[in-house]
Amino acid sequence: MAIPLPIWSIITQGFTYFVLLPMMQRLSVLFMVALVAGAMASAQTTKIGVVNAEVILKELPEALAASKTIEESGLKIRDTLQMMQKEFESRIESYRKQEAMMTAEGKRKEEEALNALRTRFLQYQEEKLGNTGEIARMREGLLQPIRAKVNEAIAAVAKEEKITLVLDKVAGLVLYNDDKMDITYKVLDRMKRGN
Repeated sequence: MAIPLPIWSIITQGFTYFVLLPMMQRLSVLFMVALVAGAMASAQTTKIGVVNAEVILKELPEALAASKTIEESGLKIRDTLQMMQKEFESRIESYRKQEAMMTAEGKRKEEEALNALRTRFLQYQEEKLGNTGEIARMREGLLQPIRAKVNEAIAAVAKEEKITLVLDKVAGLVLYNDDKMDITYKVLDRMKRGN
């Protein structure tokens, strides 16, 4: 005798809920225990260090010089943008004063000129300050060699201290660390010595 379909679905749902679900929960708990035990076993052979890259970059003369160069260029661009904005605002003010006396064709031409001025401002801003703009390229060009030196110094200190993993505090990768694990000043010292 065949079991009617609605009853069969109730039976299989009960099987899933009462048999499979607890079994899957037990397996997942066992898996987590095994994972934690494996991590603890490997943690005994893994030595972890922590570094604060921000502190290193704030104290390195090369990084300070690069930051100053970037800031000076940014100020020049800001001044140019402010000049462009003032010109745009004065043109808008002039347009508003003369708008009532202008013909439809004159209004259209002036509005096109204002839009062109606004577009030029936005393009200049994007070219200089955008994600791939002049300042971003300058920052990358100046900081890339410094980052490479910092990474070399971190690797050297890690090898000396027999550290297998170094985490950066600034990147938000560290939730807790013992101060003994912080190698920031050892890296900074190595960089200042030039080794």
